[in-house]
Amino acid sequence: MSKMHRWLVGGAMLALAGCVSTPAQVKPHVRPVGDATEAGNRDDADVKRVLDGVRMIQAGHIQAAIDGPFDEVVERYETRYAGSREKIFSARGTADALLYAATALSAKPPLSAQVIGPAWAMAYWGRGYAYNEMARYDNAIVELRKALALAPDDAQYNIELAYAYQQKRQWQTSLELFKTAEAFVEMTVPAPEVANITCKALRGQGYDLVEMHQYDDARAAYNACLKQIPDEPRSLGELKYIDQVEARKPVGF
Repeated sequence: MSKMHRWLVGGAMLALAGCVSTPAQVKPHVRPVGDATEAGNRDDADVKRVLDGVRMIQAGHIQAAIDGPFDEVVERYETRYAGSREKIFSARGTADALLYAATALSAKPPLSAQVIGPAWAMAYWGRGYAYNEMARYDNAIVELRKALALAPDDAQYNIELAYAYQQKRQWQTSLELFKTAEAFVEMTVPAPEVANITCKALRGQGYDLVEMHQYDDARAAYNACLKQIPDEPRSLGELKYIDQVEARKPVGF
């Protein structure tokens, strides 16, 4: 696992495991999965399989995680919803379920949609995470785009995709994804992890902005992280780096 990716992914296990609830009933035109109890139990089991895959990655068994838990969960959901004419959303809990329901209802014309639990999108995220760990960034982008098609505002998925684009040196695309992650942290991340994930999104922005030589904006991003986590060491280190870069600028530039 790369040094930079460790700080992007750190906390993912808690952020994912903390959001395993099945969304409540939503408004007309948008319906939850069939039987709430049965679906919730199935989704809980699939979430656990995804977390098994994350542990396999962290133990160094990356391809096995893809071929095992992640593919298993993805295949189950792709088979279940093959040919569906409804827009499917994969929500962590009530807050983002209602957000996605509102998205469907505000479309012109309103979409017929179904909101299910988090496991399907999580499995795509898991495959994207695994491919990032193998530096197969194009493959990661494909999988993470699938996750975001199901959960477009999820902070963790946006951060993971932003990282992939960052590794491809596509700074502006990465920056926009980190900004999206920051905007939706409180809606898609459990309360104990909000400051941590917000800070990761801000540090990601800072990194991109430094690469784009937008040092004032980068400084602002790192300082915003420090408001979330005082004395956060990576942000302090990056601020020192910006000071060093600016100190080397010729007078008048």
